[in-house]
Amino acid sequence: MTRHWLHGATLLLFTIPPVAWAWWDNGHMLTAEIARQQLTKSQVAVINGLLEEWSDDFPGLCDLVTAAVWPDQLKCANHGAVCPRAVMENIHIFDPWHFDEKPYNPQNLTLPHCADQWLPNPSASFTLTSAITSMGTSNSRFAFNFMLRWVIHLVGDIHQPLHSADGYFDDARLGHLPQGDRGGNLIPVISDCGANNLHFYWDSAACQYLVNWSPHYQDHREALTQNASDLITKYPPSSFGTRYDPEHLKACWTQLQNKSKPSGVFDICQQVFVRWVNDTFDTGVPGAYGGITRNSMIPDDYAVWAKALDMVCFWKTYAEFEMSRRQIVLGGYRLGDMLRLLAEQGARVKQVPDRKPHMDLNTKIFMASTIVLAVLLVLLLIRYCKLSRRLRDITSPNDMALELNRAVA
Repeated sequence: MTRHWLHGATLLLFTIPPVAWAWWDNGHMLTAEIARQQLTKSQVAVINGLLEEWSDDFPGLCDLVTAAVWPDQLKCANHGAVCPRAVMENIHIFDPWHFDEKPYNPQNLTLPHCADQWLPNPSASFTLTSAITSMGTSNSRFAFNFMLRWVIHLVGDIHQPLHSADGYFDDARLGHLPQGDRGGNLIPVISDCGANNLHFYWDSAACQYLVNWSPHYQDHREALTQNASDLITKYPPSSFGTRYDPEHLKACWTQLQNKSKPSGVFDICQQVFVRWVNDTFDTGVPGAYGGITRNSMIPDDYAVWAKALDMVCFWKTYAEFEMSRRQIVLGGYRLGDMLRLLAEQGARVKQVPDRKPHMDLNTKIFMASTIVLAVLLVLLLIRYCKLSRRLRDITSPNDMALELNRAVA
């Protein structure tokens, strides 16, 4: 969930920044923490070992949990509460990777050209497919490090309902949006926590999780770990019924490990991630757009469906759903299954040999100057020693004057 599901022990007061920078973090880390708790210590060590190799450039974003925030931090261009890093990359070329914009068109409007072609690159499901096919065969630690960070983030993204849909409407309730609503970004709402559009409201898990990552996020790790453990207890894998299948990736991974890979292996793998996107879409999108009105307060019954269990909403009964948290947990289980396979392959990737220390230009200039001065000093010492020997051999004042004249000349 770029613009994310958030978790925290305390509710922070905040002002929603402009659309491009409202990226929240804690829900992504909560999804990753749930996944981490599904792995063995050795599997976690393999993944962390790969991620830690970028710790100099990305301090505080280099373990299985905090790396979930890295793809959003790449977009930061200005310092602030949501962009606390010292270095601002301001990279936006990857922005389309965070979404699968499957059209939600309940009024059967005429869609813009190619709006129904949401599967190809760029999209979250396409990127996840590319990531698993790369890591299923790669021996590059760079490839693993880079793609692992996207996998950890994007599995979270595609479990947020409004990261799987683009809504098309033309009515008084939701507005004139025949070109799409950018996953709810163009539907302004009023909420208790300050989320000022429908997408932000869902990124906050219905105003439940409002703590952002910071370089000192370790102070919150204990609360994050405990919350993940509580959610796993509350929603075990069996609670999702047929929605969760730990074998979803088996056919894809088996074909990737096959030395004579079939030509359709990419499609086999992509079907898994499209299935997850469709599951999120079918489960959450109709309800996410139901019962709300643009420029109005989020209704109590809507909030109940989004974050509370066993309640009846005024437009439909969703007795089994605590939608936002259940999606976070389901995403964590599926991410854990995926990371288990990737750790198996990552363990085979050899460590890069230690390289010679890198010297910047100033260091090189200093070293060259030192060498030149040292050579000059040695030459002067040699000349001084020769002169001293000659002066010791002189017996008359006239000879000494002559020798000094020669030395000066």
